[in-house]
Formats: sequence, structure tokens, C-alpha cells
Amino acid sequence: MRLAVTLAATGATALLAGCQSQPQDAAAGSREAQRTFHSAEAGVTLTYPATLERIDGNADTQAIQGYFDNGSWKLDASAPGEALITLALPGSDAITTGLWRLGISRDPEAVRQCQRPPANAQRESSPSTLDGHAVVVFTQSDAGMNHFREVESYRSVIAATCYAIDLIVEGSNGEVYDPPRQAPFSREAAHQALREINAGLHLDG
Repeated sequence: MRLAVTLAATGATALLAGCQSQPQDAAAGSREAQRTFHSAEAGVTLTYPATLERIDGNADTQAIQGYFDNGSWKLDASAPGEALITLALPGSDAITTGLWRLGISRDPEAVRQCQRPPANAQRESSPSTLDGHAVVVFTQSDAGMNHFREVESYRSVIAATCYAIDLIVEGSNGEVYDPPRQAPFSREAAHQALREINAGLHLDG
């Protein structure tokens, strides 16, 4: 089974190309270098621009150290799972960070609750699909002490496996710094750039 995330992507290509592309893993004829993540065990293949920084497994990476707890394999995880890959948008810093994260779980409780949004989340009313398979989309936000976090999440159960994708935009108020600091990109541009990453995701059963 091969699934492609079917989401419309408009506008944030320039942000994804904001850093110099690296030549490795470039597809023939492609306008920008690409990298590929593949996990046969999880049934996941992700092709993404080489300008994105893979930061999972690196606890010293500034982009994933923040005011909020971003969970483990997914936000609000209460059952065990596996975090597969986390990508940061180029230019992410303490003022604004954009993270794309994918995790899975085959734990029975995680699968049972996979598509149940957290209590503080807003579920999208219109139906969404992954290549014909139902996916639940919900958003949530948090703020405190001059920090913010905005999350768009996608959940699907396929072959007794919970697939969790979290698009996280978070940071702090640059005006509280001396001198004030500007964000590397707007929140809106970050959300759109993160959505564009979804187009390179395939789930292979």
C-alpha cells in the first residue's frame, strides 16, 4: 500500500529554499537538492528539500529546545511510540521555529486513541484523506511568558498503526530582547512551508 499526503501547497517554496541547497541526493532534473528518509519497518518514505535540517536525536540542537514540551513521538503522547524524523525550517531560531515531525505507534492503546484530538484542540470540520484513507486534522495553540506555540496535527490509523504528523510553529516575543530581535519568517509562512513537506510523504505497507 502506498499513500501520499494529498494537501494543496501554495506559496512557501522560497522559505524552504532559504538556505543554500546541497548537491547530495538531488534527483535528476530537480531544481533543488532533495534528501530521502526511509524506514522499511515503519513503512515510511519521506523526500524533502536538503535545505531542511534534520534535528531528531540531537538534544543540543537549539531549534528543539524551547519553552514548551513538544512530547515524544507525538504531542500529548500518553502511550509508547517511536519518533521517526523531525525537520526544522531553515533559519529557525529562538524567536520563531518551524518543526515537522513524524511518529508512529503500534501500541493498542495508542492506536485506539490515535484519532482522538486532545481536549484543548479544535478538530477540522471538513473531511480529509490520505489517498482515500480518513485522517483527522486538528489544531491547538498555547502561550505563556512571552512564548507561543501553534500546532497543526494529522492522525491516521493504517494496518493497526497510528501515524502522527505534527507541524509545530513556536517561539518567543522578539520585543522583549535588548535590542529587539526580528523573527526569521512569519508564522503564516512557516505553517505553509511545513504543509508543503507533507507532499513528499509516502506510507508503504
